[in-house]
Amino acid sequence: MILAIETSTPVCSVALQTGARRTWEKRIEGRSVHSERLFTFAKELLERASCGIEDLDAVLFSGGPGSYTGLRIGASAIKGMLFGRTVPFHTCPTLLSFAAGLPLGETPKQILTVIDARRSHLYVQKLLWNGAELTIDSPAAVEELTTIREMVTSHTIVAGTGWERLKIKRSETLTCYGTEAISAKNLVTMWNHPKLNKHFTKEDPQRYDPDYLELAQLNNSKGK
Repeated sequence: MILAIETSTPVCSVALQTGARRTWEKRIEGRSVHSERLFTFAKELLERASCGIEDLDAVLFSGGPGSYTGLRIGASAIKGMLFGRTVPFHTCPTLLSFAAGLPLGETPKQILTVIDARRSHLYVQKLLWNGAELTIDSPAAVEELTTIREMVTSHTIVAGTGWERLKIKRSETLTCYGTEAISAKNLVTMWNHPKLNKHFTKEDPQRYDPDYLELAQLNNSKGK
């Protein structure tokens, strides 16, 4: 069984995959909900499957970038859950995980996964879909809205939070998804995928820190 946790945005999502490859999810959206609901969701899913944390084969976490508070709450919760236990803990890049649940179809396209950041910035990562395989075209970064807007071309999917600030218009070849693209179930999908599971990194939960990309890049840009 696999427990997956997503707290990098206003979406608080917890998913559990059972031994029969059935996946259940509990989720809520809003500010300041992660600390209130994360443990409750995990407890409810484990009870539904009649298992405990020690019965898990792995815990997966969407490790950033994203909300500093959300990532900190998620990481702290996992440290508490796994303290004194030997359950494997794996993380994957948040922006990459957004693409795992999208209906990509057979037409080649670029995918821009985004998360709202401070001031006039978004976190962004550019991915490419050739009709059969998803590849990373650029690392996750913090970019200004104007820079990201210039990245949008025909046959593009934009997915995540804050994309409305780009002021782009949907069309037959430009599709936009909001929080519906964000789910802990995406982590489970990646974990089970023979080509996407390579993006997971095994971590020591007690020494782990999420990818707080925003702090480093925005503070550096402020000093220029």
